[in-house]
Amino acid sequence: MGSSTMRHRRAPAFAVALALTSLLVISGCEKPAPGVTVVSSTNSAYREALCWSWDAEPLSPESCAQDLVTSALEGGEVARIPVVPGNTIGISVDPQVAEAGWYPVVGSQRLTQVPVTTTYYRFTYPDLQEVPAAGVPLQVVAGEGESTLGLWVFQLVPAGQEPAGENPEESPSEPADPAGTMGEPPATEGTS
Repeated sequence: MGSSTMRHRRAPAFAVALALTSLLVISGCEKPAPGVTVVSSTNSAYREALCWSWDAEPLSPESCAQDLVTSALEGGEVARIPVVPGNTIGISVDPQVAEAGWYPVVGSQRLTQVPVTTTYYRFTYPDLQEVPAAGVPLQVVAGEGESTLGLWVFQLVPAGQEPAGENPEESPSEPADPAGTMGEPPATEGTS
């Protein structure tokens, strides 16, 4: 038996080992669900979907039920965004969500009659409507009509309440301005 026969025996064994290793690596990696970012003033929060249909089939009520939303809101698993009445709130969605179409819902009211098909939408929180102390749910619902493909939940709370939790996903996008200069350049001495 020559060295070429040994090579032929090792090649299939190597191929099988490589295939098994690849399967283990692939099965250990789960693709992240698409995300949504909500911005108000200098606060922002990013979240992956509470539920998402990977095969573009509408989710069943059991898989993405109101119980899941209620549980998330009551359990504090929802990003809290401080809001001042009259301020603009921006919603940015991943391109995959925009392709599916999506609706912003505040409380139980849809803000649009037709699905949004862009990656950004903004609205103004009503100037004369106070934000309740307990907050107001903001849902982003992917899908068209009554078919839901994905769901994200945030909580709009009165400004002055800090965002829940201090983690990298919930932090001001700009540092605080303790001097109150609001982005104006500092005064220089010797100018009049």
